Amino acid sequence: MLASIRGQLILILVALVVLLILQGYIARTNQLVLSEGLEQTNRAFTDVGLVRQLERDVIDLQRNVLIFKETTSESAVTRFERLMHSIQSKLSSLDKSANNNLKEMDDSNALKRMRGHLADYQENFRQVVDARFRRDNLIASGTLTELSVLRDEIDQLESGSSLGAVSRSALKLHILEAENAALQYVARPNSVQIKQFNQAISAIKSISSTGEATLSEEFEFQLRSLEDHFRELTQITQGNLFLVNVVMAGSANEFLYLSGELADQVSNRNQQIKLQTQRAAVDAQRKGEFFALFAILLALIAAAYTSLRIMSPIRSITDVFRRLSAGEDVESIPARQRKDEIGQLANAAQVFSEKNKQTKQLLADAQEVNTTLGQLNIELHDAKVKAEQATASKSIFLANMSHEIRTPMNGIIGLLELAQKQPMSPVMKEYLDKAAYSGQILMSVINDILDFSKIEAGKLDIEEVSFSLHSIFDNILAVIGLRAQEKNLQVRLEVQPSLPAQVIGDPLRIAQIILNLASNAVKFTDHGTIHIGFEGALNKKGNAMRLKMTVQDSGIGMSDEQLSRIFQPFTQADGATNRKYGGTGLGLTIVNQLTELMKGKMEVHSTLGKGSTFTVTLPLRTFQNQKGVLSEVASLPAKSLYVTDNALLPASYIELLNIEQRPLNDIDISPDNKALTVPVLIFDTPEFSSLRNKLDALEALKKSGRVIGLVANSQSGHLQSRFNEIWQGPVLFHPFTPIQFSRFVKELLGENTASLVFSSKEEFEEELNGHVLLVEDNNINQVVTGEMLSSLGLTYDIAENGELAVTKMTNAPHYDLVLMDVQMPVMDGYEATKVLREQGFSNIPIIGLSANAMKEDRYRGMQAGMNDYLTKPVKRQAMSSTLRKYLSRNYKKSPLNEEAGF
Repeated sequence: MLASIRGQLILILVALVVLLILQGYIARTNQLVLSEGLEQTNRAFTDVGLVRQLERDVIDLQRNVLIFKETTSESAVTRFERLMHSIQSKLSSLDKSANNNLKEMDDSNALKRMRGHLADYQENFRQVVDARFRRDNLIASGTLTELSVLRDEIDQLESGSSLGAVSRSALKLHILEAENAALQYVARPNSVQIKQFNQAISAIKSISSTGEATLSEEFEFQLRSLEDHFRELTQITQGNLFLVNVVMAGSANEFLYLSGELADQVSNRNQQIKLQTQRAAVDAQRKGEFFALFAILLALIAAAYTSLRIMSPIRSITDVFRRLSAGEDVESIPARQRKDEIGQLANAAQVFSEKNKQTKQLLADAQEVNTTLGQLNIELHDAKVKAEQATASKSIFLANMSHEIRTPMNGIIGLLELAQKQPMSPVMKEYLDKAAYSGQILMSVINDILDFSKIEAGKLDIEEVSFSLHSIFDNILAVIGLRAQEKNLQVRLEVQPSLPAQVIGDPLRIAQIILNLASNAVKFTDHGTIHIGFEGALNKKGNAMRLKMTVQDSGIGMSDEQLSRIFQPFTQADGATNRKYGGTGLGLTIVNQLTELMKGKMEVHSTLGKGSTFTVTLPLRTFQNQKGVLSEVASLPAKSLYVTDNALLPASYIELLNIEQRPLNDIDISPDNKALTVPVLIFDTPEFSSLRNKLDALEALKKSGRVIGLVANSQSGHLQSRFNEIWQGPVLFHPFTPIQFSRFVKELLGENTASLVFSSKEEFEEELNGHVLLVEDNNINQVVTGEMLSSLGLTYDIAENGELAVTKMTNAPHYDLVLMDVQMPVMDGYEATKVLREQGFSNIPIIGLSANAMKEDRYRGMQAGMNDYLTKPVKRQAMSSTLRKYLSRNYKKSPLNEEAGF
């Protein structure tokens, strides 16, 4: 670590920090010593002041004692107590003082002795007060009172007594002398007054003992009591004087002596503390100066080391880097031999120098590469132009391919459709049916290829139109039902009852997705059932939902490896040349691409040999407050029964009917069963044989007034006809749409179902009246389209190009409608339509005929002024539906037509 500059600098910094910490510690110690010394000094001054105050308080105590002795003042006692409390507080302060040195220097235990003297002084003063009060009591109720009593007794002696006047006067005189001596003693105690009092008492006793007169015993008693009280008064007075003048004065003097000693000791100790504090401060200052000097020396050493070992080499290497950055060559780099960071920096400069040389070489190489890149950019631009031209050519090729393929296909399919309507032998009809079916298959393949090409070219747009999901359901069953019958497969269509019927999206592409998935399911399933499900979840606002479409089959299934390939274009799970199932391999690719274009999600789960499940979820907009497709289906009457061993109706549909489900073995359906009071009975008849076995019982139940409905599996056309022949009642065949289910329930309830019956339009088709201009350049298509028009009851003229069409319309404007092919020689249909509209033919319907399947082709036709658009190959039914919109009785004819008499 010490080999690096970082470690050396850290070591120096650590040493400096340690020195700074030690210096700070010493400064702190010095500060504490000074603070402690100052505090002890201040405490000493405070204690000396307290001692001086104690001396003054003791002197005040003595003064108040003398005042009390002289005046017996209560205020003197009060001041004494207050001074005593103050002295006690000061002694406590001294005892608790922070300057503990007092106890160390108090060898004579001065504070304790002072407290003792103070306590004695207080006790002596209490005795003085008590004695003074006893003395005053003796004076007030003892001695002086007794003298007055003696004097009164002498005055009360009768004149006839043995005591003479001289004796009475002598007694009064001696009593007066005793009283005078007592009063003088009370005022100023002295032994002379005691002697005078005793002499007066002795004189009184001597007169009483002379025998001149006999005094009463009461007088003798009072005299003895007076003598005793005076003696007690003198003892109390002498004791007080001793306490005050000797004992208490001695205690006060001793207290003052001790306080003086204590003040001297505190002062001496204060001087010692000052000297110790000064010595400690000087010592701490010397240590601080020593460490500061050492820190300065170390800082100078660190600065010199930094300058010589770090800054100077860094300046040299910085100069090297500056020269290297300027592109100069450097012969040698200093300090490369060092093992620290400077050495590493020098080695980095060496690397920089080498990289500089390499950069110069790379720059030269880059200039050469730039020259090459310039040439490549030119070539890339040419390639981009060619790619854009190829994309444009792809779109043109796509349009041309659509036209070139669909034009002959229109003739083939159209002629086959016309031929099928002619009388012929069964063999010929079979041949034509197979040819028509092959034509449809070929058309599906062409459509898949064209759709894939449109998606790849970015030409496929998703529409946003309002449509009914019922049309999707009808198309699925119309196409998949027939294909499944060819393989005797069962098809189940289940729609969530609460699913809204009217949605906004692209109906053509949604139908294409579900038909592709269902067609694949039929294609890869040899036996079992195809389940098709529709459900959806609305958002909180009710204006959008996610439509979930599920197709589940029991076919061959796929392995994980096959699942990874099925969405690749022109690829199938089984890629062998002798594979059992044919196809282009575009179906699932188109489904996946369409799902992504509609911002949906597709999931696949498959087990080899057990079947596959495809789920597509699409976001669609919808209308708020819609009812579900089956929300208006009424419940069946109470006690109605659904008799089944394995329900053919979905559970959600059974719940709608609010019907009890019972197995056949649990019910006696014989006509004689009187307990069977059921208004409506629904029986599952999976096969035609099951209907035949219980036909008699069902007929008997129907005759008994009960309504009987049947639910059957998918049946071929022949068996379904046989069903309808032998059973005249409500029958629901799988697969069925929600509308067919609603019609079945209404039939069970005896309601009118006319509004729910969708018959083929051809069945009730009426012939149209009108004269049509057919603009078509292909001879075969002229024949096909002309025959279709004739079969619809229309007459027509033919124009082989747009220019002839304009001429015919101008020369004889008596046409009710124009069928305009868009791609023709001389003048195409778009240009011809524009010319006709410009010439005033604004009200005549013009319907475009095109083999181009692009959306922009239809948009281009609408922009040119066409009213509608038909894509080849044209089906007779599609043409009939389109023409009927414009040639109906309610359609307003143009003024030109009215003038011509049409």
